[in-house]
Amino acid sequence: PTKRVSGIYQDTKDRGAAFGFHAGWEQPHWFALDGERRDTPVCYGRKHWHDIVGREVETILNGVGVVDLSPFGKFQLEGPGATKFLSSMVANTLPKVDRVNISHMLTPKGKVMAELTISRLGKDRYYLVTGSGSELHDLRWLKQHVPADAKFTLTNVTEEMGVLGVAGKYSREVMQKLTGEDMSHEGFPFLECREMEMAGVPVQATRISYTGELGWEIHHDAKHTAQLYRRILEAGSLYDIKDVGTYAVNSLRLEKGFRGWGAEMNLDKNPYEAGLDPFIKPNKKTAFIGQDAVREMKGKEQKVNLVMLNFQTQNVDPYGNETIWHGNKVVGNTTSGGYSYQRNCSMCFAYVPPHLATLGSTVYVELMGRRYEATVVEDPMFETEATRTRNAPKAAATH
Repeated sequence: PTKRVSGIYQDTKDRGAAFGFHAGWEQPHWFALDGERRDTPVCYGRKHWHDIVGREVETILNGVGVVDLSPFGKFQLEGPGATKFLSSMVANTLPKVDRVNISHMLTPKGKVMAELTISRLGKDRYYLVTGSGSELHDLRWLKQHVPADAKFTLTNVTEEMGVLGVAGKYSREVMQKLTGEDMSHEGFPFLECREMEMAGVPVQATRISYTGELGWEIHHDAKHTAQLYRRILEAGSLYDIKDVGTYAVNSLRLEKGFRGWGAEMNLDKNPYEAGLDPFIKPNKKTAFIGQDAVREMKGKEQKVNLVMLNFQTQNVDPYGNETIWHGNKVVGNTTSGGYSYQRNCSMCFAYVPPHLATLGSTVYVELMGRRYEATVVEDPMFETEATRTRNAPKAAATH
């Protein structure tokens, strides 16, 4: 292994993990059961793990899974002035104490510099999470803007903090077995963060999941990762809990319409092109980097729009950066993609001109020298658990 491994590297390896490389970390992509291969052959068609990932998607949708998310970039921001500083860095309003939100840092020209999950643990105390590949990129941007006379501190705790995700239909039951806290929907609402004890370990639990299904991220001192993981497996045995890798998580996040920085969001695109309108508050009271730019572009037609495409292929799926054709003209590119196990088709995000961004529009995606007809579909393809619960009768929210 590399130097960057989580506290359950050997545990997950023994349980069939097929590892991939993420920003210096080894992280499970999928889990091979008895007799299944865990190698990664060099080919561009669907791999032998295609059905394995489908099995893990099913685990999240109708069971419960545990995911090693330790490679996330993680920063602590605390001290006098931290709130004013952070508000000046992001286009969203900051969450209230014990709440979480998704916020974006922008460039002065209004391009998407970064996406952060912000947990507010106190008046001037924050915990920031970003993707593993964005750790140093985001940290550098933040540090460049810290005033010389700052009385707050910004600390990279990526390697000191472990993260385990528990997600799926029965994730609440598993979590409840490990703590005396009220884990009900009313007791622990969506986008709440709480410092508490789980399995005898102090943790910061956040009700959020990149799968878009019911779930929690459990942040903790990395020295406790193995203990927590084993206790989660014990508590989940009644619900047939299984390990889940990042490939299944990626398939689910695409279906839920979650953007990824470096793919759907980057320094070439503004938040309105990327469909990030709900997270951008151009008129918030605190001035922020890129505010003038987004005020100018809000409400105007963009040069391109991000859309979700569905299509059928011959045993191949998009990954990102494939060419989009309309007629005999190149009109855009894919950003990331994969296979939708709920719709049984290929899917991808893509940037196309506005006149091709309407529902039902057709374009062609080029894969391995062949053009496949693709249709613009609703984004997201499937509602998140939080949306389903909000729209359901109140009685259903007690599950």
